[in-house]
Amino acid sequence: MKFTTAPGILIATPLLTDPSFHRSVVVMIEHNEEGALGLVVNHPTQHRNAEITRNLELRWPGPPDARLLRGGPVEPQSLWILHEDGWCFEETVQVCAGLAVSRSREALMRMCKAEEDQMLLAVGYAGWSAGQLEGEIAQGAWITSEVDTEMVMHWPREDLWRRTLDAMGINPAHLVDVGLVRN
Repeated sequence: MKFTTAPGILIATPLLTDPSFHRSVVVMIEHNEEGALGLVVNHPTQHRNAEITRNLELRWPGPPDARLLRGGPVEPQSLWILHEDGWCFEETVQVCAGLAVSRSREALMRMCKAEEDQMLLAVGYAGWSAGQLEGEIAQGAWITSEVDTEMVMHWPREDLWRRTLDAMGINPAHLVDVGLVRN
């Protein structure tokens, strides 16, 4: 069975015990026969985006309390910018209608200078080798859904997992670890 998750989102179920993905919502950027790549959008770090941009001699144009997200455990030194799709740079990838991702310092500089306040910053990404994500989905570790740009960009990070499931008509209390229910 072949799963196509990009564009789309992954919502972690209780079967997923890896702490990097506990109650994660992942925006998928790419999924093909070679593997998959996405960004966790609901695991904020203790660092504010304003600190990050100040270190790059830029002024953060977004909310002053916006926090840098932990996009995933792979390449934790890499910086990713999720933004509305009106911006396009050499490396920009269109995620879906209304949402894109860029990675360059130039992209961040230009958006900060233009006072673009509709962007999320993340470090690291979530990556899966060929067939790995399909196996995890088949085992029930992930629920898949369509991307909702409003949800990704504007919903409070701390409520994102629950609200995403609620929007799908899934009561989070009904998600149980089937390993705990065995007789």
